[in-house]
Amino acid sequence: MNSVSSAAKSTVSSMIALATVLSCSAYAVDDESDLLKKAINKIEQLESKISTMETRHDAEIAAIRNENGDKWLTQQRAQEIRQLVNDVLADSETRSSLQSAPMTAGWNKGFFIGSADGNYTMKISGEIQARFAFNNQPSANRVPTNDDASSEYGFEMRRVKLGFDGNILDPSWTYKIRVGYNQISPVQQTSTDFQNTFNTPVLEQAFIRKDFGNGFSITTGQWKSNFNYEESVSSTEQQFVERSLINQYFNTKWIQGVQIGYQSADWRVNMNYNDGGGNRNVGVASLAADSGNLVEWATAGRVELKLAGEWNQFRELMSFRGGDDGMQIAAAYNWQRGGSNNQLNGNFVGNSDGVNISYTADFNARFSGVSLFAAFLGNSFYSRPDGAAPVNSYGIVVQGGFFVSEDVELAARWEWLNVTGGTTDINAGPNPGTPSAINAQHFSIYTVGANYYISKNEIKLNGDVGYVVGGVLFQNGLYNQPIVGADYRSDQTSDSTGQVVVRVQLQLVF
Repeated sequence: MNSVSSAAKSTVSSMIALATVLSCSAYAVDDESDLLKKAINKIEQLESKISTMETRHDAEIAAIRNENGDKWLTQQRAQEIRQLVNDVLADSETRSSLQSAPMTAGWNKGFFIGSADGNYTMKISGEIQARFAFNNQPSANRVPTNDDASSEYGFEMRRVKLGFDGNILDPSWTYKIRVGYNQISPVQQTSTDFQNTFNTPVLEQAFIRKDFGNGFSITTGQWKSNFNYEESVSSTEQQFVERSLINQYFNTKWIQGVQIGYQSADWRVNMNYNDGGGNRNVGVASLAADSGNLVEWATAGRVELKLAGEWNQFRELMSFRGGDDGMQIAAAYNWQRGGSNNQLNGNFVGNSDGVNISYTADFNARFSGVSLFAAFLGNSFYSRPDGAAPVNSYGIVVQGGFFVSEDVELAARWEWLNVTGGTTDINAGPNPGTPSAINAQHFSIYTVGANYYISKNEIKLNGDVGYVVGGVLFQNGLYNQPIVGADYRSDQTSDSTGQVVVRVQLQLVF
């Protein structure tokens, strides 16, 4: 480009010199000579062409600079700005979470927050069950000391719970904390006192679990024993408004202890050493000095064999349309020795002086829109003081459901209980006039129900009707689980047929 300008300037100089010579010659010969005029005209033409060439070259040079120089500088600058923006955003995420690593949050079967690498997570969940219940107990069936009306009905908040679970340090360290609010009847109102209710939060689960890999884990803290399958299935994933009375009679509910577990593709096994069935939120040093330990020892275990399907299919009792086939069989035990100084009060057989061995076997089948569950349960209360005879209890539960549409299910259940070895007269039992799990008794309950799944188990409306053949002679099960939560009442004799329970419930889970 410089050579072009130099050549143009050299040409101009040459032409000017030539014009000067010609001009001098013209003065010597003739000012109006044609030669001079032609020379001057030629010079002007050359100057015009040179000016045009310089203008064109300047435009070309500018275009080349824009293409190879300025554009490259623009791309580089844009990349620098983009990197700066990313750095600022990353720093703002760190500062907003008050952590050195960015956090994530969202909804995945519940609201959760956690670190980006997944090593720290917490899921928040909750449950609300608003229920209307009606109970009719014929007058002849009522216990003499019970002056309640034949029909009782009204609304209740059966369950209100809030839970937190997740992992810490890495996904192998998991935890769960769950608090529930007790449903308690109002205190009797007098002329000087207002009627009061006490609904206090109660710790249900609080455990730490370590996964060692290859299917092995260890758990310590307080959790719901999975001795009985029906109880181990969450209250939010039941097929009826409430679990069976057989479940209330036999289930060990919450335990405190340590448990070793193993799970493979087809087998699942766990064994634990605990403080006894039903003994949640119990300390050690706070026990009364004259009672000793609530139990001297207790152990429980369960083994499950999955014949078909996936493990998560058996986390709920229903089987929605489109689900895969699944089948499972299982067996479990709970064995404990009550405190030697504990006296039987009719409410907590498991902690009383003696030994309880509870056992169960159950079967589950799942098909598209069809489900079946059956369980046999038993207990023997033996080694009782003063040579008292053993009390043997046996129970059966069979239930199933069928979806008549995508979101409507019909269900039916039969349950049966037979207790032998105890007294047949409720007024001659451990505490006269007080129902007890060791009273000799037998009854069957027939229940039918319907479920409308608005959003599967997250929001559902369900209702059922139960009818008792025989008499329910216990108020609390072997491990102190009350029947009032299922809206049933104790009868006077084992021949007290006719109690009816109707329940309608709306459930929301988040």
